[in-house]
Amino acid sequence: MKKASFRLSAGVAIAGLVMSWISSPAQAIPPDPDNAALLYYQAFLTVADLDKDARTRIGDVAVGKAVPDEKVRADIGKCRGAIDFAEAARDLRVCHWGFRYSQRFDALMPQLAQMRFLAFVLLADARIRAADGDLRSALDRCLMMGPFSRHVGDDTVISYLVSVAVRRAGYECMGALIGQAADDAELLKWLQAELATSEGEQPFPVTALKTEREIALATLTMDNIEQLARALGDSDEKQAQILRTANEELLAKTRRRYSEQMSSLLAVLSSDMPYDQAHQQLAQLDKNLDPNDPVNAAATALIPAFMRVLTVKTMLQGQANATRAAVAICLQRVRTGKFPDKLPAGLPGDPLSGRDFRYERTDAGFVLRCQGKDLDKDTVPEFTFAVR
Repeated sequence: MKKASFRLSAGVAIAGLVMSWISSPAQAIPPDPDNAALLYYQAFLTVADLDKDARTRIGDVAVGKAVPDEKVRADIGKCRGAIDFAEAARDLRVCHWGFRYSQRFDALMPQLAQMRFLAFVLLADARIRAADGDLRSALDRCLMMGPFSRHVGDDTVISYLVSVAVRRAGYECMGALIGQAADDAELLKWLQAELATSEGEQPFPVTALKTEREIALATLTMDNIEQLARALGDSDEKQAQILRTANEELLAKTRRRYSEQMSSLLAVLSSDMPYDQAHQQLAQLDKNLDPNDPVNAAATALIPAFMRVLTVKTMLQGQANATRAAVAICLQRVRTGKFPDKLPAGLPGDPLSGRDFRYERTDAGFVLRCQGKDLDKDTVPEFTFAVR
């Protein structure tokens, strides 16, 4: 009797619950994340646990050192879930990684290495798509490096440098694919329009340097002297020496000198002055410091290699300009049936010199060569475009 009563009451309860579901308004499905970092973190968890050989294969294909084979196709096939998460993150503007800024120079940023490998996965997928004849989606993968590099961010100098590296890898892959699309006017016009709208997505170092400045100034205090010793000392002996000799007066002088140098650096990087002039001004800043002065030594050690930051920034713009110019040159070839004998007017130029690229036709296609030098390496950069 009790058993039957239990069944009856349970049935009434279930029926009541079902009726309440039917009569109540439909429950809204929660929205997808509006923070791209949450999708990238899920991509990191989803990416296949690949061995060293597989990761090397993916990297080699991504940068064009190897052609896609069945092994790398299988490797990328195992990463489809991670690729889907990266695609979902593409259109989101917000990307907050949750840095622990309170940890200053001790803050860990493990996502940077993960983002670099995820970029290789996306670019290897682009090369596979191109090998299969799907140039439109292959080029679109390369264009993904625009929002991708913006998501990597310019929160710190190291994140800025990683964002530049993945953006340049995207341009390099795109440059290799442009030649394969050299006879497709519709595709080239689409790419030209996409490149014109993505110019604003270039990473910029000033934000990163301002954040770095605040972190450094907060660390240059006696309260944080142990962390400062770890940041400046490359050995236990050096760290011990810093701890022995540090005092508030020395740190106050270091803060002032560091602030002066960083203000000068930020002023140069924020200006529109030509590359060679900006490089000369930064070199002069370095010459004005006595390396034997402990204040100068400490201040300089906390400042990034500022001339290299300038060159990295300028070279990224150079690669962007060369890519856009190459598309325009290929479009002219489609219209006239041959490459132009000289560089067409009005194309984006060489930011190292402020002049047009030097244009040279080759048996395989053409080369765009800078007229200015990379003053750090004393080399003249060039961008080669081979046409199928």
